[in-house]
Amino acid sequence: MIFKKIVVGPLTTNCYIFGSSKTREVVVIDPGFDIKEITQTLEELNARPIAVLLTHAHFDHVMKLKKFLRSYDIPVMYDKKEINSGFGPFSKKDKWLREGDTILVGELTLYVLETPGHSPGSLCYYCKDVKEYKGQQIDGIIFTGDLIFRRSIGRSDVPGGDQSVLFESIKKKIMYNPNLSDNFIIFPGHMGRTSIGEEKEKNMFRQFFL
Repeated sequence: MIFKKIVVGPLTTNCYIFGSSKTREVVVIDPGFDIKEITQTLEELNARPIAVLLTHAHFDHVMKLKKFLRSYDIPVMYDKKEINSGFGPFSKKDKWLREGDTILVGELTLYVLETPGHSPGSLCYYCKDVKEYKGQQIDGIIFTGDLIFRRSIGRSDVPGGDQSVLFESIKKKIMYNPNLSDNFIIFPGHMGRTSIGEEKEKNMFRQFFL
């Protein structure tokens, strides 16, 4: 597995490079700022990006995206509801994602979850093929954008946000999703990683989504 987190921009947003160490194919998740660093990292990893995936289209996740696309003629994949909310489009190769869609990255499969609440078109991406991370045995990983963070949740007091919808997304799509387990690592849009099990025990808002 190729995996790299790069913290970018004024709001310290997490950009992730994720993909196959066999084929060197990767997706780049939320390349909002610091495009030179992202591009250099791709070169150092000898990685070939096949798509940009957006968890949502707030400025800190997409501000410099078009600059990134000058170097890579690849599709940008996200929920069309973000355009209806006033964000994008970003390229002629934009592709819309929906619940249940899959994205193949070499031998790895990412599954798409629709998780509104922070924004109408917020998406999460999970992979069940990753069974180990930094020596820890796991059941998989999930990129949650600004839906849920380590010990916290995403904001809902922004245009298109809805707290009750956000809690419902966390509950149904993360905490009680039969395809996920407590042993999935969460890689959020800001701050450090956590796990589903940890957030069930320690998240300060857990009473609202458990």
